[in-house]
Amino acid sequence: MVKIMKSFLKYSLLFFALILASCNKWMDVIPENEQISDRYWANKEEVEAVLGSGYVKLQKSIKQLLIWGEARGNGLALAGFVDADLLRLKMFDVTPSNELVKWGDFYTIINYANMVLKYAPEVVARDPSFSESVMQSYLAEARFLRALSYFYLVRNFRDVPLILDPYMDDQTSFELAKSPQNVVFAQIITDLEGAIQYSKEIWPTDWETKGRATKWAIYATLADVYLWTGEYDKAIIACNAVMNSGRVGLIQGMVNNKNNWFTIFNPGNSNEGIFEIQFDNTKSQTNDLVSWFGTSYNWTISAQMVTEFQWSSEDIRAAGATYSEADYKIWKYLGAEAGTAVPRTYSDQHWIIYRMADIYLMKAEALVMKGAEYYAEATKLVNQIRTRAGISEPLSSASTELEMLDMVLHEKALEFIGEGKRWYDLLRVAQRNNYAYKEYLISQVLSGIAGGSAPVIRSKLLNVNSHYLPIYIDELRANALLEQNPYYDNLN
Repeated sequence: MVKIMKSFLKYSLLFFALILASCNKWMDVIPENEQISDRYWANKEEVEAVLGSGYVKLQKSIKQLLIWGEARGNGLALAGFVDADLLRLKMFDVTPSNELVKWGDFYTIINYANMVLKYAPEVVARDPSFSESVMQSYLAEARFLRALSYFYLVRNFRDVPLILDPYMDDQTSFELAKSPQNVVFAQIITDLEGAIQYSKEIWPTDWETKGRATKWAIYATLADVYLWTGEYDKAIIACNAVMNSGRVGLIQGMVNNKNNWFTIFNPGNSNEGIFEIQFDNTKSQTNDLVSWFGTSYNWTISAQMVTEFQWSSEDIRAAGATYSEADYKIWKYLGAEAGTAVPRTYSDQHWIIYRMADIYLMKAEALVMKGAEYYAEATKLVNQIRTRAGISEPLSSASTELEMLDMVLHEKALEFIGEGKRWYDLLRVAQRNNYAYKEYLISQVLSGIAGGSAPVIRSKLLNVNSHYLPIYIDELRANALLEQNPYYDNLN
């Protein structure tokens, strides 16, 4: 942890475009490599700069968001140029020296959030233009960013250090032991529930409304967290808040014979979008999604998902939309339009963390977990997603909890291929009731593994500690209080 925290002394608060009320404005930043100290917090603009830096760091974290959420699932297959660390992670052969298990970016976001939460209230007295209400809305954003970062960490590492104060100088010791998973989840919920009151329903511009924390982004994250903590009634309430908001909705699938579902990804920021990490080539904000999925590609759709798409020839999300039939590349990140061979001009796709289809299917999962009397209502929600996808034949409710969960997760797998969700869905369902559905996770993972490695991977997955990533070796060297995750003890 010391290694992470000392890196915070070398800040490069990048310019972050915040469009306020009526004008475009680039944030003022302190000089690169200069520490943010108490003297920095003089006015509203400096608070904005630190908050904005949290979003910028989130932009730069999408490689981990993709890999952590997809590599161990069965939605994507490795192809083309494959990094050795990525192959090892995919094959559950990851070690503490694997570069892809570094968690530093998320602790950087957490530290930015902690700074805002500590110092923004003091700025109100120094800057007459910084009202209490505006300050509270910034605190809501900071709580959201901190909660979201810990949500990614706890799903991937289980127990992690819980840091709620900023690191401001190198005299402060941040050697810290891990907090149990349930304690981290409790803090995530406290942050999100605390952020709702002062959060914005909309921002002045479309990109801010989709790219900054809103009430609906907070409720969506809460619904997801409640599914992990087994609070299904609360998950349903959070989903209903988004569904009844009037601010976002499930967009139509086909409009005038055009695949409107594809507009979720190009141009993005659709009415369906709830929280999207923003990229804009005109502001020199680009990403590597075209490289990862196209030119020097790591990923294609898995053979298993192609087979599942073929269960319905009507599905507008299938070949020509989610993936290219010719080479199985993920077309929704590469193409300009569905059903064409025209590529995107720039690699500035948004990375979508939550959209309305999430809400329908999270609510369906929560209903399933409430018991058989709710299966019909859950099935109706799944059928609404299928109908939007152009599938005319409705599904009927299944008879068991696992069959119903498989129905929901199957639909989610097709709807969200390559969006960083599949592994988390499998892990969340598998670990319920003391890993009652561990065999379900194993069978699903193995369906996406080619070759003769399945028996070896199966033996690893039987040990539930293997479902979490190791702590990077440099973190252990720097922090004597950190203990390696159990599965990797003998690999340090």
